[in-house]
Amino acid sequence: MLTPADTALVRRDPTLRGLATVLDPEAVLGRSQAPTGCPLVLGASPTYVRYKPGTSCVVGYRLATEAGPVLAYAKAHHPRDEAKLRKAEKKAASDTDLGWGVSTHLAETIFVAAASSDRDLPALAALADEGRRERLLRRLLPDEPDLWTEQPRAIRHKPERRWLGLVERDGEPVALIKAYRAGEVRSARAGQMALAGPAVPPLGCSHRSAALASTWVPGVNLRDALASADPVDVAAVGAALARLHALQPDRRLPRIDGDDGWSAAVEAAEAVAVLVPALGKRACRLAHRLGRALAALPPAARVVHGDFSADQVVLTDNGVAVIDFDAAAVADPALDLGSFAADLDRAELEHRLPVGRAATAAAELVDGYHRAGGAPVDHGVAAHRAAALLRLAVLPFRERQPEWPVAIEAILAGAEAVAAGSR
Repeated sequence: MLTPADTALVRRDPTLRGLATVLDPEAVLGRSQAPTGCPLVLGASPTYVRYKPGTSCVVGYRLATEAGPVLAYAKAHHPRDEAKLRKAEKKAASDTDLGWGVSTHLAETIFVAAASSDRDLPALAALADEGRRERLLRRLLPDEPDLWTEQPRAIRHKPERRWLGLVERDGEPVALIKAYRAGEVRSARAGQMALAGPAVPPLGCSHRSAALASTWVPGVNLRDALASADPVDVAAVGAALARLHALQPDRRLPRIDGDDGWSAAVEAAEAVAVLVPALGKRACRLAHRLGRALAALPPAARVVHGDFSADQVVLTDNGVAVIDFDAAAVADPALDLGSFAADLDRAELEHRLPVGRAATAAAELVDGYHRAGGAPVDHGVAAHRAAALLRLAVLPFRERQPEWPVAIEAILAGAEAVAAGSR
């Protein structure tokens, strides 16, 4: 069922008549029942939301079925876009475990679809077809012929944006497969080739199917390590980041400057205003303040991870491995340190880290970074940290947290405190 905040959001957007349905797991469950002979769908759990007021709302779901869990999504369109529903149904790719591909509901202008029918990610249709799957895996895993007939196990799906799956051998992960939108695989490949070290070697690429494969890195995720009571050498992570920043810039990588940061901050503030109108003015004031601060920073031209956080670090038996280079760019190196600190700030605000752990870990990272010869970043970290927190403010809604307005306000307040130098 919908929360009071969800209901208020639906009331503010009467044009998108299927919004209430796609946000409600019970309603999606009722519209996900399989045709006769297919596995029964027993439950629906939301995993991800992307909302454009008056235009569309996409909600990723994990469906519990008699055959096991299946990744799927529901999408509400504007009423004028009924033709898009019919097109989605026509080009559906049936999921092996679900037994169907797309279920359309024209009265609400919505559809529910298996991830395999996500037309924006061409690799998924290929992976759903036995013959095409083998051809694709030959491209992605050229040196692993025994894996060419394996069905990758889906682990994450951001509908119409990204899909992740694991290829396993005897139950053990061997490779990570990523499916992209057709126009995004080249930049992701450039980041992978420029930044991936020996711990995370790229395995293969298919530009036609917009998919990449990389070696699976066994170890402990830094986010999990920080949440435990065990000691963690965060300074070693800072040293690894310094080594990454010392790489020679690749001309294929995009460049990010202060104006880009300003635009991203304004976009994030506008999203906050849509979700929680009472916070709109605060968010917009902060965005423009941060935008001016970012634009005033001296230009920098270092290779950066672009989306650096504890979740992008694996602690292995051989040291620190940095993973996921989709957002790699040439930019101010302070961007990565600020992004790392903001991610920890959010985790602490949401009680996923002990009080004080975020500040301690962020300081240890900077210390290790400087001791390893990292670039001068002191003047830019606070602005990038606050801007990153502002961009993170919408995630409680996207992740379908029950009290998402409260969580959004807490993150916004955290960003304001960082910008004011009081956090």
